[in-house]
Parts: sequence; structure tokens; C-alpha cells
Amino acid sequence: MKRLMVLLLLPAVLISCKQNNKDEKQTQNSERSKKEVQADIKESTHVKKGQEVPDFTFTTTEGEEYSIQDLQEKVVLLNFFATWCPTCMKEMPALQEQIWEKYRDNKDFFLVSIGREQNMNKMKEFKKEKGYDFNFAPDTGRVIYGKFAEKYIPRNVVINEEGTIVYQNTGYKEEEFLQMMNIIEKELED
Repeated sequence: MKRLMVLLLLPAVLISCKQNNKDEKQTQNSERSKKEVQADIKESTHVKKGQEVPDFTFTTTEGEEYSIQDLQEKVVLLNFFATWCPTCMKEMPALQEQIWEKYRDNKDFFLVSIGREQNMNKMKEFKKEKGYDFNFAPDTGRVIYGKFAEKYIPRNVVINEEGTIVYQNTGYKEEEFLQMMNIIEKELED
């Protein structure tokens, strides 16, 4: 009887061990994959914290033209996104509600979302459809984005009043977004 029980339980134990081994391998692959992605993000990023922001110009959906030099003496948040990017769409309401609505009246702050591979008409339609009222600008040929990185959006870059990059990140996670908000607040206090 005991032998029968052992024989009946043996396959279940073996399957369980095999499943645990499979789960362990998936976890290892996931960790390796995260490290590979982080390495790829770093490799594809052209600017670093502490570096002077590259020079560029853009025109907003309101027809206002700016160069990054025009924005010296302001804290600037550059948000690179695309309308087809699900993570970008998740981040947009936070930009509007948590950052823009807090700082819209602060003359020392400027926010612009730059649409990677998006044209002016697409930016105007998107802004109107979604009801966002902060600045948007197209970057049809990745001319601006290419100064900052090769790939990965959303990407946020915070520039201080001296024109130095003080923060950047890719993707959207609430804890990183809060960290970015704290840096913007600190820069505006200085």
C-alpha cells in the first residue's frame, strides 16, 4: 500500500520540481532581460546628467518658436513621446494633472511634449482630442530626439536654469515620476 502511494505521488513531486525549476529559469531570464534593457537604454542615450543640454529649436502647436537658449533661466521639462505609445499615453494625464496644473502659472517653468515622428497636424489633433493645455511640438524626423537618444519613449529630461541636465528617465513608473516632480520642485526653489 505504501509503495502504491509512493508510486502515485512520485509523478506529482517530479512535475512540481520541474515547474519550480522552470519558474526559477524564467525569473533569471527576466532579471537578465531587465539588465539587458537597462544596458541598451544607457547605450542608446546620448546625453547625461550634469551635461549641458544640446542646442535645438522647435515650434509649438500654437505657432510659437523657441530655441533651448530662449528658455535659459527657466526650469524646463522636455517630454519625448509618440501618440501610438501606450506607456506615453499612461504618462500624459500625470504630466497635465500633477505637473502642468501645479506650475502653469510659474514664469520660471516650461513644459513641452515633443512628438517623436509626429507632424504638426497630428500634434494639434492629439492635443485638442485629449484636452491637454501644455505645450506640444512635433519632431517629424527625430531631429530633436536624436540629440538625446536613439530609442525608448517616453523619455523625460529636466533642465535647470543654467541649461544643465539635472534629471532624465525613460518609461513611466509612478515612483520615478514622483522623483522627477521633487527635482523640478527643488530646482524651482533654488
